Amino acid sequence: MSEVKTVQAKYIFLDVVNYTQDRTVEAQSHIIKVLNEIVQEGLNFYDLTSANLILLPTGDGICIAIINVDEPYDVHIALALRILSGIDKHNTKTEDVMRKFRIRIGINENTDNLIIDINNNRNIAGAGINAAQRVMSIADDNQILVSQTVYEKLYQREKYWKKFTPFTVTVKHGQKMVVYQYINEHQGLAINPPAEVANAANNSENKIMKALQNFFK
Repeated sequence: MSEVKTVQAKYIFLDVVNYTQDRTVEAQSHIIKVLNEIVQEGLNFYDLTSANLILLPTGDGICIAIINVDEPYDVHIALALRILSGIDKHNTKTEDVMRKFRIRIGINENTDNLIIDINNNRNIAGAGINAAQRVMSIADDNQILVSQTVYEKLYQREKYWKKFTPFTVTVKHGQKMVVYQYINEHQGLAINPPAEVANAANNSENKIMKALQNFFK
């Protein structure tokens, strides 16, 4: 058996929020077309080509895997922000409500396996891409959440100093995971806490209050 090739992958996992809700099939198709154009513009801006990219459509979004790219060191967040800006510009000039859209973004990086899929195309497999999807699943509209790995590589940089808010969340199979929300002023970026985190905090606070009330009865 030949040895599996490993690569350093930076992941931007994104999907369209409420993709099928109150939209015609034509509007859904239009949104994916616009999203693809915005993503491609960002890839061109950072000189990312098929040699260092794997693009995985997910139906209502896309996973962008950037392969063995060290510069710029924050290419994953920079590209995500550029995509958000592009969507914000699209929404501003679009009158049709069904063709306006928002996305959520999860970012991770890891050493994963480069494979050949059933269509004989390059693909990627490993813990990194799975974690990126889980991080994304916590985010709300136009939010960027990053993994612990990404946070540890960025937080001491001046550009990202005090730009992350940590949250401990429960994901698949009851597993606890720490995610970090990117907080900064940027076109199209939402900085309110994810609803899942806020609801969990409220539930926890309510349980504490109830316990105290029972204690002092």
